[in-house]
Amino acid sequence: MMAEQRRVVTATPENSETPLASVRSWVTPTPWFFVRNHFEVPSPIPADWRLRVEGCVDHVAEWTLDELAALPERTVFCTLECAGNGRSFLQPCVPGVQWGAGAIGHAEWTGIPVRHLLEKAGVQASAVDVVFWGADRGSEADHLEPMAFARALPLAKAMDADTLLATRMNGEILDASHGYPIRLLAPGWYGVASVKWLTRIEVIDRSFQGYYQSKKYVIQRRTSRGVETVPVGSMAVKSEILRPASDAVLGVGTNRLFGVAWGGEEAVARVEISTDNGKNWNDAELMGLRAPYSWTLWEYLWEVAVPGSYSLLARAVSTSGRVQPSEHDPLLGGYMIHFSRPIPVRVESARRTQETWADADTLLYDMNSFAEENTRFPLDVEMQFAGGEGI
Repeated sequence: MMAEQRRVVTATPENSETPLASVRSWVTPTPWFFVRNHFEVPSPIPADWRLRVEGCVDHVAEWTLDELAALPERTVFCTLECAGNGRSFLQPCVPGVQWGAGAIGHAEWTGIPVRHLLEKAGVQASAVDVVFWGADRGSEADHLEPMAFARALPLAKAMDADTLLATRMNGEILDASHGYPIRLLAPGWYGVASVKWLTRIEVIDRSFQGYYQSKKYVIQRRTSRGVETVPVGSMAVKSEILRPASDAVLGVGTNRLFGVAWGGEEAVARVEISTDNGKNWNDAELMGLRAPYSWTLWEYLWEVAVPGSYSLLARAVSTSGRVQPSEHDPLLGGYMIHFSRPIPVRVESARRTQETWADADTLLYDMNSFAEENTRFPLDVEMQFAGGEGI
């Protein structure tokens, strides 16, 4: 049985976190995968459900679930992270769901590339954005009129081969909380872009100005024209120390630091560790698969002989050289919280490390095997990829 459930941050609508300290696999088991809902899960789909493509297309087109199932599929491994993940760590506090570190998960997604539908409908030369409309509806404090949840992608991202209309997650049909019967998957972009419970795709000849594109999920960015407001898009480079936990008491000797790192549309090239609050940095060892869209596991064996209080930091570097920052940029507001967060620990001489370290070669073999043929493994039970508490 699963040792833990998602940690509920808000119950209505549900917003709940992946129990990161308990997940023991590269892929997050579906029952643990975080849930981000703005409104209540919509009612069961009607028998006459259709996915409609309209707007700046040569002809309006519709597909039933059976018709979609007959189209060529693609599978993508992808880390999804809420754009507000880590918001509770900001000082002073900012409005929004007060996420800890767990509004993130990594899964195998299977579905139909969006471009298949767009090509069949015939995208016109005037197209700029592609808007994805969900079945969930509700209101916000500053928008009392009920509205459907909607977000847009630039045409180039919508036409990317890895942008999917996902129907399965970790080899199984989507459940209601993750967007059944079909959701968008925009790999490498923050989770808000991956609209759930899709009903309609609209191609437009301008930049979309919907509520969740222009009022919420926007940041300030410095450009040659000054500071501009832009929608949250691709994910920042980031790492998390998952073990030891904050305020843990460790022993002298060798202590194993363990965590994950990701780079959005890029792979992670390097993770660096500081055990003295950023004065000195050393490379961690990356473990297992390294690929665009996906998080990478890492470990660092810390030799410590002197008891006392320490501050641990991790920072990731992407393949293009983007470096995780040491502080949160205030222009980002309550989004894209990816600064290196200090993890305080205490080392005591009376304690000795009793870590059972994972066999890295076995871990690598198991993760590659999973990626190649995941159906051999049950995804709703714990997988012993790592010793002790795992990730």
